[in-house]
Amino acid sequence: MKLFASLGLAAALLFGPAHAADKPKVVHITYVTAPFNLPSIVMREKGFLDAAFAPFGIKVEAPVITSGAQQTQAIAAGEIDIASVLGGTSAILAAANGAPLKIVAAYARSPKAYFLMTRADGPARLADLKGKKIAGPKGTVLNQLLVAALVSQKLTLADVEYINMDLPTARAALLAGQVDVATLAGADVTLVEKAGGRPLTSGEGLIRPTTVIGANSAFLEKHPDLVAAYFAAHLKAIDFIAKNPEEALAIAAKEQKISIDDARAQLPLYDFTPVMTETDVANLTADQAFMIEAGMLPKAKAMDLKAKLIVPSAFTLK
Repeated sequence: MKLFASLGLAAALLFGPAHAADKPKVVHITYVTAPFNLPSIVMREKGFLDAAFAPFGIKVEAPVITSGAQQTQAIAAGEIDIASVLGGTSAILAAANGAPLKIVAAYARSPKAYFLMTRADGPARLADLKGKKIAGPKGTVLNQLLVAALVSQKLTLADVEYINMDLPTARAALLAGQVDVATLAGADVTLVEKAGGRPLTSGEGLIRPTTVIGANSAFLEKHPDLVAAYFAAHLKAIDFIAKNPEEALAIAAKEQKISIDDARAQLPLYDFTPVMTETDVANLTADQAFMIEAGMLPKAKAMDLKAKLIVPSAFTLK
């Protein structure tokens, strides 16, 4: 298997230690488990990331930053080298606003994994959202789903009370009756359903989300071999999942505090193939057009995503 051949992974792993003086002592790579980021969970549990950077004498720090907006802010501030799981909309918005960010691969495609959830006594349909309290993480795919759902009813964010919360907090607020709807994904959806809640809608037919892997532009330019080392670990995790699915699901179930059956139900909702495709470009371009139409992005800041944001090697990763 060729691993990120365009970045010269073989050379990176063979010669990285010889150039240790040119390398950072620590790399900062975000760790994001929700909604069901199985490759990241496996990569951490099995130690693949630490092993990939060990030949360089580099320590890996993996801050947990779940918000796409906060990840891109950290990249802009030089605090993060690689954003391991980043919503496509977050990447587009950040780049449009000048963040030094490049998309280096796809992470997942999962429209069926994102939901607007409510309680049994909550709104009966999307048309009933006007005036309701809705909680969820802003600047994410779930933010986009909410906007798309509102637009489908000729509503906007101004028609609801939108409260920024991470997934577990939004779920808790929903079940406690503090909000009417929560934008949720992964295990949090399962937990709401088990508590008697129900979905108002999934993302299917409303959004075509592609989560991506992003890198600080300066880090990518200066250390392509380190980005390649990251992908060596990422691809090793994907290979492990394919060859050891039950062990991988057990690892995820433990990390997310859900049953193996619940983890097994999540897996088919995701396509973790990291190679970017023209379909991904089309989906991201459609996302950009949607954000412009919804007032989330000024039209003047629209860009040719393939030319300006996605690196060519993202299409050749094997």
